[in-house]
Amino acid sequence: MYYFLTEALKNRFIRELRNFWSYHPKYRDTIVDFIQTKYSFRERPQTGIILKTSSANHVSLAADNFQGTLWSHAHLAKVQNYPGLAVEWIREDQLAIRANQGEFPSAPGIYYIDIQEDGKSFYVDPLIDVFNENVMQLGATEFLIENVPIHAGSQKLWVMPGNVRLYEGVNYTIDPATGEITLFEALNAQNWLAVDYRYPAESTGPWALRENFANKNAIPGVTLAFGRRVEGGDRLAVVISRRRQPAAQEFGGRWDISLDFDVIARDEHAQMEITDMTIQYIWGVLRSHLSTDGIEIMDVSMGGETEEAYDENADDWYFNASFSVTCQTDWALYVPLNATIRRVETQSLEQAMENSTLTDAELAQAEQMGLVVVENLGLDLKSWDDPFFAKYSKTYEVIK
Repeated sequence: MYYFLTEALKNRFIRELRNFWSYHPKYRDTIVDFIQTKYSFRERPQTGIILKTSSANHVSLAADNFQGTLWSHAHLAKVQNYPGLAVEWIREDQLAIRANQGEFPSAPGIYYIDIQEDGKSFYVDPLIDVFNENVMQLGATEFLIENVPIHAGSQKLWVMPGNVRLYEGVNYTIDPATGEITLFEALNAQNWLAVDYRYPAESTGPWALRENFANKNAIPGVTLAFGRRVEGGDRLAVVISRRRQPAAQEFGGRWDISLDFDVIARDEHAQMEITDMTIQYIWGVLRSHLSTDGIEIMDVSMGGETEEAYDENADDWYFNASFSVTCQTDWALYVPLNATIRRVETQSLEQAMENSTLTDAELAQAEQMGLVVVENLGLDLKSWDDPFFAKYSKTYEVIK
């Protein structure tokens, strides 16, 4: 973790300094390409800035580094029998949500990410969730689902009002290809059918894949951060929910990091000018700019000056100066929470399937037959707080 963090921090400083010096008419051609982390020059340049990490101290913000639970519309999930390591983390794209008038721009569902064999591109295969769709009635026992083909076995059928669950093979048959539902018994005139199901949407791609880069376009509203563990043929999934829910546990802390900068130049006046202008830019401009990205520059201090022989016979020298920057930055790890509670059933599956075959007259005698009516359980159907987690924090699961 330490080297990943410090390497990213050094790369950020290098990009900012290269951008700054690219506007200087006297040095843009001689220094920009020689702002780097190592003295790995084929030929010694006329000017350059070398950035190195000198030390770092870990700052614990909690005994176990636990920061809290991340609530999001999207969370990362693995697909069975695949490593699923290509994407390091995902986040909501707030700019895309804002541009969509505050609504999450992607429909709820499961978005499968298929990495191609070359490891340089990927496709996204959506499996869209549909909730509480009123099924179109064609006849006394014939009904039709709107989006077809549906994912076989994903449908859940309910008789409304009353929210009575029907089961395939017990109460109805369904053709996944056409979405046609055939009931074994006709509904009463005051009843209708509602269905939850999933259906495959059109695949998108290929999307370009680069290690250590993020993609914000493949799944609108989601930032996919690819790391260095990309493997051809890998597969993983992003689950999009209708409402924000617990998506990951966050563990994090802070590091105090000291960075050393070595300025080299063939001319002593150039060395002094480069050093002064770099320090002024870091302390006066870059400090506030990086603060918005979670990098706090705490102090900038000067070091000494040295000389190094370039050509002893010609009495030619390199002039070196050094300064150090102390900054503070956060680190975080996210552990995905893949299991979510979508519905609470008051009966076992066997009991529910048996009860779904009862007539209205038999259901009217529910209490005498040993059935428990939901309202008698004392549950709040709008939300229910897990008493264990409620004692410790407000990040408990909410059952809708």
